[in-house]
This record gives sequence, C-alpha cells and structure tokens, in this order.
Amino acid sequence: MVSLAYRRLIQWSFERLYREFAWTYDAVAAAVSGGLWRRWTLSAIPELRGRVLELGSGTGYVQLALADRPRVAGLDASPQMARLAARRVARVGHRPRVVCGLAQVLPFPAASFDSVLATFPAPYILDPRTHAEIRRVLAPGGRLVLVPLAQLDESPYTRMVDWLYRLTLQAPVRRRTPAYPALATLQIPGLHLTPRWVPVGPSRALLLVGERSG
Repeated sequence: MVSLAYRRLIQWSFERLYREFAWTYDAVAAAVSGGLWRRWTLSAIPELRGRVLELGSGTGYVQLALADRPRVAGLDASPQMARLAARRVARVGHRPRVVCGLAQVLPFPAASFDSVLATFPAPYILDPRTHAEIRRVLAPGGRLVLVPLAQLDESPYTRMVDWLYRLTLQAPVRRRTPAYPALATLQIPGLHLTPRWVPVGPSRALLLVGERSG
C-alpha cells in the first residue's frame, strides 16, 4: 500500500518537472523512453488535418513539426513549458502560436479547429470540463487525436525503466504488461474514440482517434 504522503511527494516532484525544472524535461523523457519520446509524440501527425490545436504542447516538438502549417496553436498549463515551446519554434524563424492556459477553459472560439491533439496528456484529459471544451472548439466533423501511452519492446533496459515507472507510480512500459491506465480506454461523449497501435522503432504507440458528431 502506497502512503498518501508518498503519493503527494511524487505529485509535487512531477509538478516541479513541468514548471521550475521544465528545462530538464526533454532529457528525462528521452531517458525513460530509450530516446523514442519525440518519435512517439510525432506519431499522431499523420492523423491531423486542417486547423490544429495541441493541448499540453510541452517543450514544443509537435509545434515545431507543424510550424509550416498556417493555422496551428498550442496550449500548456505551465508557463515554463509554453515559453520553451515558443522558443523552439522561434529559433527556426517561425512565429510561435503557443499560449498558457487550461484545457478546461480554452481561450478559443467555438468550432475554431479541425483537429485537437494531446500526446501523453496529464489527468486534465479525464475531466468532463475538458471534454466539453474539446467538443466546443472542434468544428463539426472535427477530429480528436490522443497518444495516451507507448510501450517498449522487452529488454533489460525496459525492465529497468519499468522499475523507475513503478517507483514513481506510473504505468509500466513493457508490451507484455496488461495493466493500462484509464487513458487507454478513455471515451468522450460525442467523440467515439477508436484505438490503434502504431509501430515506432523498437516500440509501439497507442493512438485514439475520434470525430465530433454534428
């Protein structure tokens, strides 16, 4: 049984990673993914169309990949992450379109996006208020694309990473492990999400894709 104090310590540590220590996020993500984190986040791009909103844009790899598109925006609750993403896009000569805000109260007009994307989202994605906001900003027929988790193939490295994940109360990353977080079976009213596994090097990423009903 994990104590409440330990859970609070882990939560506090993650909050620091997303904020004061956001500059270390890319290195941490690469270490726990065998260097595949960026490729996992980019695996959803072929599913996107039209005007795109990325929730939880993090350090900006997806924003950078989409910088050539004319109507793309990113949002993150962490001002530090939003700044890192904006700098990453600006360094290659594009105008950043990343704002700091909450997914539960999106600062965008109704029906203003054709795709909403979230990769490895925090628990905000389970909030019914987030679901309502996603439906609101999606145009009829618009698409929600989620990458809730990825799994590494079996190896000594993944066994070590699994130990670290369990230590920090996260879902394990080995393919043979049947225990998935709630995100893997997430359903949102008005958006029927269909799961599909996508191979990414020595791993696979889970995509959930659904369209907003009229």
